[in-house]
Amino acid sequence: MKIFIAMFSGISGLIGIIFFIIGIAILKKQKTKEKNCTSKTHAKVVDILKHENRGLSNTYTYSWHPVFEYTIENLKYVKESLYGFSESKFAIGQDVEIYFNPENYNEYYVAEETLPKTFGTIFTIVGIVLILIAILIPTILLIVYS
Repeated sequence: MKIFIAMFSGISGLIGIIFFIIGIAILKKQKTKEKNCTSKTHAKVVDILKHENRGLSNTYTYSWHPVFEYTIENLKYVKESLYGFSESKFAIGQDVEIYFNPENYNEYYVAEETLPKTFGTIFTIVGIVLILIAILIPTILLIVYS
């Protein structure tokens, strides 16, 4: 029984640490992007691209990635969003406010795209829960079975 508890605790803790690190990394990357991208402009949604995603059971899902076009200093930038949605949150022709890095016009973010913060928060919370499970469940079981 103690071997099972130790294995359960180790696996849960390891997965928890991995999730926690990924969550913190996502949040830190987004915070850095928000810190760097201090200039504001408007972009237009010029396209919405459909991406096909193959699941584990050979099922397919689709995500919709908006393509933003914006102009800075007479240079046009066209960027496909890294974030896709099961239903498009944007419409072609829609005007969107974006923030860009004044030292690197290719670096930008759209305040309406909240997925990085959502994913980062979810991964961090799941990581903490798994780490707590790795600590609490074995402790409780060892107390009960001692």
